[in-house]
Amino acid sequence: MFKRFKRYVMVLLIVGLLGISVVTGAAENKELKIIAEAWYYNKYPLEKAAELFVKDHPEVTFTWLKAGDFEIAPLMLAWSRGNYIADIAIVGTPSEAVSFQAKGLLVDFEDVLKGEYAKDKWLKAFLDECTIDGKVYAIPTDAEVMTLIARKDYAAEAGLADENGNIIPPRTLNDFYSYLEKLTIKDELGKTVRYGMDVNWSKEYMIYTYFSGIQALRGTIYDENSNLDFSSEEALALLSFWQRGVKEGLISTSSLVDHSGPRNSMKSGLAAIMWEDHARVIEIGQVIGQDKLEIVPIPDALTNGTVSYCMSLMIPKTAKNEELAKAFVLEQLNADWFAHYLMDNWGKLLGMKRHLEGRIDLPIWRTVSQMLEKTVSLPHMVDHPRLVDIMTTEIQNMLKLEQTPEETLSNIRQKSSKLNLVH
Repeated sequence: MFKRFKRYVMVLLIVGLLGISVVTGAAENKELKIIAEAWYYNKYPLEKAAELFVKDHPEVTFTWLKAGDFEIAPLMLAWSRGNYIADIAIVGTPSEAVSFQAKGLLVDFEDVLKGEYAKDKWLKAFLDECTIDGKVYAIPTDAEVMTLIARKDYAAEAGLADENGNIIPPRTLNDFYSYLEKLTIKDELGKTVRYGMDVNWSKEYMIYTYFSGIQALRGTIYDENSNLDFSSEEALALLSFWQRGVKEGLISTSSLVDHSGPRNSMKSGLAAIMWEDHARVIEIGQVIGQDKLEIVPIPDALTNGTVSYCMSLMIPKTAKNEELAKAFVLEQLNADWFAHYLMDNWGKLLGMKRHLEGRIDLPIWRTVSQMLEKTVSLPHMVDHPRLVDIMTTEIQNMLKLEQTPEETLSNIRQKSSKLNLVH
């Protein structure tokens, strides 16, 4: 993977030398190199942020490097050898920062988190994810809360809405299952033509989907021995709920083929509910109409909480322009205009309280704010990627009806027993 990644970066660097960069006429230019997964550039207005930054810092030029999904992590090999690739790396999960920081490869942000950027100005759930041993080694971006998103019109037709047209939240898994039965439509041959729900069980989402259900049902993601919970009655109930829904044609498994499956199902009317992150309510609403959608808590999530997660902005110790990198991260990648563009167009959160407070008059963001009060983050785990692989394989096998929920939990416990999951 690293060889392929390295070749790709070298091609991009050559292209950059030919002129694809934001350049100023300053006498002593200082280059900022930014690397992120390719999709990030499609949603985040990075070039506009760069243009605004250059107005205040005319000596700066920008070079953009793109990587495929999950190809940022191999940077560790380059950084550990002292190689300079980028000044800012936008990485999939702060858990990856644990491995980077453990090898002394990251710069912390402690010196700049003051004044308007002081730690108490950030949403705690997301800043905590970026904190290791008491120091902030990353800045949150692409921050999400796991929840349900539902079609209000379908719910009203099924008698699941109140007099104001708002969906009545299901209180238990049994209640929720009856909702799915009422929302599912089958043809005369018994084939499902509209699913009650589509759940994101792709590799990208599996760990967050599973633990959002566990947190909502139990009020914790840990078992009685303080290990991640793959053994409780609630864990078994959750997997049984999912498998039964798949067997009976109430829950779609589109995400086993395409991680965009659930959002596509919602956009096309093939599902009434999706289990994913809150941001999809904006993205889907732009297609079918925002008035048709509502964020609905996972059963008991308002009492017990759910799971939140974020991507992270990191600065390697090999960065050539550390101070400018920190300035760009705070001044533009956390500017109000940048945050509100993402919230309004993609439903994405960054990490600062003021951004959410600036949209709190909108029902969607009031709901997200309420959920954030009780969200929890996954622990920092060196073997986070390996746990994701194990969970994805085992739970997807269960959803393909190749094994029981009991066997699935047993397999996960056995295969993860030697992983470094310390929290």
